[in-house]
Amino acid sequence: MRSGKIPALIWVLVIASMAGEWILLVAGIRSHEMIVGAICIAAIAAALRIIHRSHRLHLQIHFADAAAAWRIPWYIVTGVYEITAVLLKDLFAGKRAGSYYRVANFRIRGKSPRLVARQVFATVYTTAAPNFIVIGIASEQQRMLFHQLERSNIPKMTKKLGAQS
Repeated sequence: MRSGKIPALIWVLVIASMAGEWILLVAGIRSHEMIVGAICIAAIAAALRIIHRSHRLHLQIHFADAAAAWRIPWYIVTGVYEITAVLLKDLFAGKRAGSYYRVANFRIRGKSPRLVARQVFATVYTTAAPNFIVIGIASEQQRMLFHQLERSNIPKMTKKLGAQS
């Protein structure tokens, strides 16, 4: 994959995935929906190909880093609970919802492809929880900036990917 080419099987899987998502989105397989879907999928596939060819970011994905996603469903459940509690306090107890910008140290030494992949995973996985929005990771300062409506601990998953309390 380093040569800049994506194997045909990967393209087939990506396009099939997009087609399946389109059918789920429109909740049907009427001919006009499928025509619009085919046009959208072709446009997206072309854009992905252009982006892939022009982008020079190399990622070294390790299974342990990708597998950290197993914790996401629990973080979503607890995040929904936290957001609901904040909403109920705001509506019925008169306690205004908070808005906390927080900074956490993030272990980054150098610019290896694995560390870049860990930053991507930390950003995507942590933002999947409703109470966390990762704004970015500053590699030079080794810091991660994120926003919360209610202060809570940094998730274990994010710590395993490099964040520190």
